[in-house]
Amino acid sequence: MRSNQSFLDQLFDEKNRQTGKGQIERALTELIGGKALTVMVGRSGGVLAEAALLHAETGAALILDELMPEAENARLLCGEDLLLWSTSMLPLGFQSTVIERLQWQCYGAVRIQWPDALYHLQRRAALRAVPAEADGMTLSIHRHGARNCAGFCVDMGAGGMRARIQAPGDYPMTAGEMLAGVRFTFQGRAYRVEAQVRYVEPVRYPRGIATQDMGLSFVRAPGMLQEQITQYALRCDRERLRSAHR
Repeated sequence: MRSNQSFLDQLFDEKNRQTGKGQIERALTELIGGKALTVMVGRSGGVLAEAALLHAETGAALILDELMPEAENARLLCGEDLLLWSTSMLPLGFQSTVIERLQWQCYGAVRIQWPDALYHLQRRAALRAVPAEADGMTLSIHRHGARNCAGFCVDMGAGGMRARIQAPGDYPMTAGEMLAGVRFTFQGRAYRVEAQVRYVEPVRYPRGIATQDMGLSFVRAPGMLQEQITQYALRCDRERLRSAHR
């Protein structure tokens, strides 16, 4: 698994830095028990792995599950730098360092330092939403020199989407790969948009089927499509806020 450096540069930009103690605590609390974070061990270009956030010792430390793949846990020495980020609807990330490896509720885990800042994409274009299609928005991903892949959209924004695909059986998908096109139908209109693979997550086998989550950045997407997606995402965001206050 590799990172897309342009995505990391965008996320960890100074303008996205948040240092409010309440903001940090709320954001980290929401991550506990949720989808695994991507973890870069070492400095830029380091090894990538995944781990779930298990517990927050507010203001002091975080308890992180052991890394997957398991072999990468050998790199978690005291003082090792970590870069962690989520690929949720509004991606967030933070920097930390390893304090110690330990047993947490009978399983291996890692205690890492509580971050003094979060980096959170809050731009209008970063808003993402789950497509409204009842059966999910199906995709056909066209590759250069490799077989096409079928999948569906997990969530989307004006700049791209998160997709779940049937893992390729010929050539593995890699971060940075330029795609010939992604075909999908949104709000009754068919589109084919060039895209670049932003990140690729490890292959999983739910029900014995090899699947893979990946992030796609649109390349030269029609302005009308981007505006449609943005307006749809804003509407979904307003509806979520209303529901939260009922």
